[in-house]
Amino acid sequence: MELITVESYEDRQILAFPDFRGPIVSVLLAAAQGDLVSGTVLGKNTGTGKYEKYTAATFATLATGVVGNNNAITYTAKSGGTAAHGIKIQHKDPAGNSQALNVTIENDTIVVSLATSEAGAITSTAADVIAAVNAALGVKNLVTVANTGASDGSGVMTAMAATALAGATDANVTPSIILAEEMPNQATDVNVRAYLGGPFYTSLLVGMDAAAKAAMGARMIEDITIVPV
Repeated sequence: MELITVESYEDRQILAFPDFRGPIVSVLLAAAQGDLVSGTVLGKNTGTGKYEKYTAATFATLATGVVGNNNAITYTAKSGGTAAHGIKIQHKDPAGNSQALNVTIENDTIVVSLATSEAGAITSTAADVIAAVNAALGVKNLVTVANTGASDGSGVMTAMAATALAGATDANVTPSIILAEEMPNQATDVNVRAYLGGPFYTSLLVGMDAAAKAAMGARMIEDITIVPV
């Protein structure tokens, strides 16, 4: 089925299938949402019953190592939101000779058991750990890991006690409708027109974020299913 453009939003477009667009309804928009363009995704605040601009969850991270030693790496949760704060990472010195690099999950902790030499010294580099973690079954569904900044991954890793990922935020609301008109910032609550969600309407936000534009112009795609209000 052919896609049609419904509205534009910042550097993205909202697309919909013909004949599957939901009806337009009137909803109460909370005050102080900023200047909103037609096509802005909204959701209901379950505490106030008012609609707010949808802000997506951010991702928890954990940085370890030293850039100057080329062993600095950053873990990033695969799923956004504060639930990822429950994931811990441990870099374990196995305290044995000729041990192989191994990645396992023990309860709430991803344990990276570092490789050692015949004399028992740690030999795993940051590049080794990155490759092992990103390939480990189960683990790769929880986190990704990459070099931090200018660190090139050649440095040898050091042991680290189990440490939780941190810094994530949750989405403020569940996306449920799409604003059907331009709305400048309001000092008080105001009724606005919006496309109703449900089985009639699934939006695809298609566009390029700033990093992708700067790097290669890669197309970034985010799916948001609009659910009933």
